[in-house]
Amino acid sequence: MNTVILDGEDLASSTELHQQLKVKLKLPDFYGGNLDALWDCLTGTIELPLELKWTNYQISEERLGNEANRVRDLMLEVQAEQAGFQLLVEK
Repeated sequence: MNTVILDGEDLASSTELHQQLKVKLKLPDFYGGNLDALWDCLTGTIELPLELKWTNYQISEERLGNEANRVRDLMLEVQAEQAGFQLLVEK
């Protein structure tokens, strides 16, 4: 299983969050940096199995507000629907 670490300390904005996701998950060039595009990529283009570990999540919440929660919730939905995708959130 491939493990990808997303560190909340490295995320100062929603744009940075989506840029980090694009790089770390090797998302395609057409990735639009929004929730719909993220859903499409997580359910259709990423290589599975994959464990995404989001460290320092509390910092992400403080800096990004609801966007961090929306991305986390989307990933939890993907986890429920997509065998081989696992999200671990560390506060």
